[in-house]
Amino acid sequence: MRYAIWNNKGGVGKSFVAFITACEYARQHPDKTVVIVDMCPQANISEVVLGGNGHGADELQKILSAKNRQTIGGYFDERISSPHKLTGNETNYLLKADKYNKNLDSNIYLIAGDPSLEIQAQAINQIAGQTLPSDSWANVHLWLKDLLVANAKLKSEIVFFIDCNPSFSAYTELAILAADRLIVPCSADGSSARAISNIGQLVYGINVPAAYASVSFHKRAQTYGLALPTIHTIPLNRSTQYEQKASKAFSAMYDEIKKRAQNLFKANKAIFSQSKAVFLDLPDAHSVSVVTSHLGLPLHKIKLGKYKIHSKDTQVPKDSLRRYKTAFNTLVSTL
Repeated sequence: MRYAIWNNKGGVGKSFVAFITACEYARQHPDKTVVIVDMCPQANISEVVLGGNGHGADELQKILSAKNRQTIGGYFDERISSPHKLTGNETNYLLKADKYNKNLDSNIYLIAGDPSLEIQAQAINQIAGQTLPSDSWANVHLWLKDLLVANAKLKSEIVFFIDCNPSFSAYTELAILAADRLIVPCSADGSSARAISNIGQLVYGINVPAAYASVSFHKRAQTYGLALPTIHTIPLNRSTQYEQKASKAFSAMYDEIKKRAQNLFKANKAIFSQSKAVFLDLPDAHSVSVVTSHLGLPLHKIKLGKYKIHSKDTQVPKDSLRRYKTAFNTLVSTL
């Protein structure tokens, strides 16, 4: 199974949700292999996986500086030279996470991010737009899926979590087509509500203006028979809690997000993986997210008390950690 964590809006906590979900899934399923795939040019989740901000950034730079860099950008370099067939080197890009970060479980792996994705996007678009061979667009847009499928053959039980950039650039299109299901984190604001409608338009062709319908991503995927992922769950992230429920101010914004998601469900039930649009409250992580990101710690490795973050003490409160563990346990149980 391949999950993409994506929303067309930035700042909703996609990378944090992707990291915690993947780590918690790996903890609960020690018999399975979990691969975190970084499809964002900022490579934030790669830094966290490789040891957190600071140490992880140094480790990522070493990987990026290598002659044959083991990153998604390194693989795409190979595919730009060989756009229409596998390279045979697909399994060279899987990094064992605990080699770099001892806090992570031994069944977690990483396909590292790469800032070169932004530059490569231009080449991807140029190659995909070629008229010969006739299936150029499809071949190019399956590069990431090719990579993941090849690596899936190494293990019998493997689950991928793909961290996506908010922009619907070429590399995000590849990430969407590599996924079976979408996890769509939202925050309590109007932009997140609009982003739900954007997902319907960009990915599923709902309410695309007639002038662009024939050249839309959805139409091209349909033309080449490429399967699109289904929306699996919509975590309502960073809600302020009051008596275990989202406060009224946050709840009002989430009602609009839910309304937009329900409109997508009414327009096309088949784009959802469950019999209804499924939502989940994720409470504001506060200091938990700071500790996780800075030290590369999964939730089950975070302890109550103080952590030194950039020479300052950061307190992890009991209630905040408990609420977050409960919420992510619920999220993982749906996967």
